[in-house]
Amino acid sequence: MPNDSIVAARIVLQAQLELQRMGHRRVLAMLEAREPDLTEWVLESTTALYHQVLNAGAEPRHARRIHHAAEAAVLVSVLALRKAHAALWADGMGKDIQARLEAPTPPPVSPPAPPPDPTA
Repeated sequence: MPNDSIVAARIVLQAQLELQRMGHRRVLAMLEAREPDLTEWVLESTTALYHQVLNAGAEPRHARRIHHAAEAAVLVSVLALRKAHAALWADGMGKDIQARLEAPTPPPVSPPAPPPDPTA
């Protein structure tokens, strides 16, 4: 099976370092400016996870750590995909990708076949 992976390990590490350097709040603010619906989903999902962990009986401090780790996993994934996507477009393959994303031109319409000759 061919591999169409665009996210290399170095990109994931760069994203992880960026999250550590900027912090969750700044990355979430940056993501919200670009992808508000995705950011809303991330915040709602990780908050729901936090409450589930609390309801399971975890101490609040432990629940916050789990929430923080889950949020970090999502943010690193999103950052890495965004970086890989940007690199792919900047790599000159963008032209090939753009051509594949554009709607294909419909085939020419051939005239309908003539009706059968009733005298034949």
